[in-house]
Amino acid sequence: MIFLIITLAMGLLIPIQTAANSRLRMVVGQAYVSTLISFSVSTLGLLVVAFAIGAPVLPTAQMLSTAPWWSWFGGIIALLTITCAIYLFKELGQLQATVIPMFSQLLFSLAIDHFGWFGAIVIPLDGKRLMGAGLLIVGVVLVAVLPRLRGQKTVGATGKRQVVWQLFAVVSGCLMASIGAIYAMLGGIIGSAVQASTVSFIIATVAMLTFCLIKGNALRVNLAFNRNHPWWMWLGGICGAICVYGNAWLIPKIGAGVFFMLILIGQLALSMLMEHFGWLNAPRKRISPLQILGIILMLGGVALIRI
Repeated sequence: MIFLIITLAMGLLIPIQTAANSRLRMVVGQAYVSTLISFSVSTLGLLVVAFAIGAPVLPTAQMLSTAPWWSWFGGIIALLTITCAIYLFKELGQLQATVIPMFSQLLFSLAIDHFGWFGAIVIPLDGKRLMGAGLLIVGVVLVAVLPRLRGQKTVGATGKRQVVWQLFAVVSGCLMASIGAIYAMLGGIIGSAVQASTVSFIIATVAMLTFCLIKGNALRVNLAFNRNHPWWMWLGGICGAICVYGNAWLIPKIGAGVFFMLILIGQLALSMLMEHFGWLNAPRKRISPLQILGIILMLGGVALIRI
């Protein structure tokens, strides 16, 4: 039970991370520069934890030979999903860019459990899990889809081009689900969730720094250090570090499907509260009874799966 509560609490960090990174992007002017800053903060936080608990940072030769080569690049995949999300919002609009990856992430996480992909513990997809997933999908529709349908206009791509971007959105959601499973597998192989998360983020941060240097915009990082900017815009990297570690630690204990369901519930619940109260400069929107019903149905879906 404690692992479920921790996972749900981790989901509360996602809207904070999104709001902080959005503000950071406004400050530095380039999405990839704000991503570099966020990943650097995450890496620094993971390094502090690793040194504090005495966990090694660099992998040994045995670890490198034991773990698949692609298992070290979870952070790179995370960079790809962030970049993809930027273009999805532009080409598909907020509704599709949010909901399509959300659904594909949920369904792919259930597939990961069912087939044991990425070294995950096999959890067969039975009737109860299907019913639980169905309740979760209905809840997502009530919480996130219906409130955004009003006034929704066609944005960006249309026709065949829109279909292509919708497929990219599906792939993006699958990649999001696979990242957590990859972190979990790597943590299991090398015996340390902290080390797995830290190494992956070091690789991703170095890759992002290299890209910024090539683009010639690395010095825009200095813009973030102006004291006039809100302190909370630095929380994105800290939330990212916690979530990455949580992926590696919790998925082996509760399974990818339940993990991402609880993350999704926490994410949507705090997003509603942020909009209701206007926290972190979020546009204010009242919470509707249908949204509350949606959260209840989502919790019921997770409970059904865990019975």
